[in-house]
Amino acid sequence: MTPVDTITVANVPLDIYKGPLGISCSGGTDSSLLLYLLMKHSSDKLHIFTTGNNDRNRYNVLVANNVIEKCIQLTGNSNIEHHSSYCKTQTPANLWPKLRTYLNDVNVIYTGVTANPPKEITDTFGLETTESTRNKNPRTKLNIDELIPNRYWYTPWTNINKKIIAEMYKELNLLDSLFPITRSCEYDIYWQTNSEEWKKDVPDPGIGHCNKCWWCKERKWGFNNVK
Repeated sequence: MTPVDTITVANVPLDIYKGPLGISCSGGTDSSLLLYLLMKHSSDKLHIFTTGNNDRNRYNVLVANNVIEKCIQLTGNSNIEHHSSYCKTQTPANLWPKLRTYLNDVNVIYTGVTANPPKEITDTFGLETTESTRNKNPRTKLNIDELIPNRYWYTPWTNINKKIIAEMYKELNLLDSLFPITRSCEYDIYWQTNSEEWKKDVPDPGIGHCNKCWWCKERKWGFNNVK
């Protein structure tokens, strides 16, 4: 598949393909920036996919809605459809079939997966959970080829980390507008997979940041800020 355009931000290229396009948006810094760039540089229909579940209090859906509204304000582009899938427990079998109809209507599906910080940095986090737990191999983990066959999944940022993402926000003048409403916290995942002591010792931040989980530490390292 040949892109119709390629843009470059902070020396990082991003291919823009012919739509309709799809994007998986969690409301985190990476997918939110990717959403902004697609809305700014593509005039084709954009389908936004967000998944929420009771286990994680549906925080990502709330944040994603705020991010989408902000991107509309910043780009003037409202040629979008937002598809939210809800389930009690987050598993591929529960989430993806509900979105299959819409996913099959798009040519390319973008995801904002990025690389971990260097190991000498993540070692200082003092936490067992890492980004690889969530995004070790998106295609294999979600059985995407089986659930959504013949779709082209584009993950342009798998070789860059949060420091580069922060440079992109700075170059695009988004640090005071888009960045503050994004959410990188995985408080709920961390206490569920480690111990109830985490939940007792660290208050639930809601749609804010707990400042204690691996992902909050990564955000602080990348942006020197967790707000």
